[in-house]
Amino acid sequence: MYDFVVIGSGAAGYTAALYAVRYKMKTLVIGNQEGGQSALAHDIENYPGFVSIKGPDLMKKFKECALEYGTETKMDEVKEIIKNDDGTFSLPLAYSGETIQAKSVLYAAGTKNRKLNAKGEDEFYGKGVTYCATCDGFFFKGKTVGIVGGGDSAATSALYMADLCPKVYLFVRGDSMIAEPIWQEQLAKKENIEILYNTSVDEFAGEKSLEKVITKDGKEIELQGCFIEIGASPNTALLDSFNIEKDGGGYIVVEKDQSIPNIAGLFSAGDVTTNSNHFHQIATAVGEGAVASNGAFNYVSKL
Repeated sequence: MYDFVVIGSGAAGYTAALYAVRYKMKTLVIGNQEGGQSALAHDIENYPGFVSIKGPDLMKKFKECALEYGTETKMDEVKEIIKNDDGTFSLPLAYSGETIQAKSVLYAAGTKNRKLNAKGEDEFYGKGVTYCATCDGFFFKGKTVGIVGGGDSAATSALYMADLCPKVYLFVRGDSMIAEPIWQEQLAKKENIEILYNTSVDEFAGEKSLEKVITKDGKEIELQGCFIEIGASPNTALLDSFNIEKDGGGYIVVEKDQSIPNIAGLFSAGDVTTNSNHFHQIATAVGEGAVASNGAFNYVSKL
């Protein structure tokens, strides 16, 4: 029986685990994507303590800190969250087949990449269409690629690919970008990045692999790879069996201590919640994770 089990191995999850083990709680982190979305970031330049650091490197440090103080980890996937009659939780795992028992649970599963829902998107997924430049970008070295999106992730992905490819198209739906000004300044310095404003990709086309995109105004642009970076949606499927409150965007409503109302012992933190004013940053995920572990400690201490 664990005192505290974290579902999600990202910034919120590992921070919560670090605090929990320092509270002397028996703690386990379960995740199937090491480092979460943060590990997919190319360059992180707004996390205190580091002028610039690669996403995977920062998340490795998070994990190392949690492990140093006694956190246990499992690379697996929780199939279901079951609330037992005695108030504890049962968490059956998909890969190992075992069932984990916990006094308290933190749901920090973050978000999942949002799809563009364009023609051919599913057909060419893995054949030129992808959702992570940091993960898959190297496979397109020396080729012409496109990035769909106008936010920070799209901007940083374009900058990353510009160092690998001779030509990068950035497809922005509106007449301006919403990325931080510093990213926009860096984009402007890259001669091999062409930003196409008021441009929406309507179709991905090709024979066996992606060869071109067709925009909604009928333009055809030849390229061999396209990265969809249009944000993410909350990954809340595991909580569908509970009667929890969500906001209009599907994000989990939590209390000040990150607890989920009306489900004793269940907490949530990170990008999946309504807290931190929906400012989805590593820094805010860290704060929520720390608060959640304190809330869980107070809860378990009273059992």
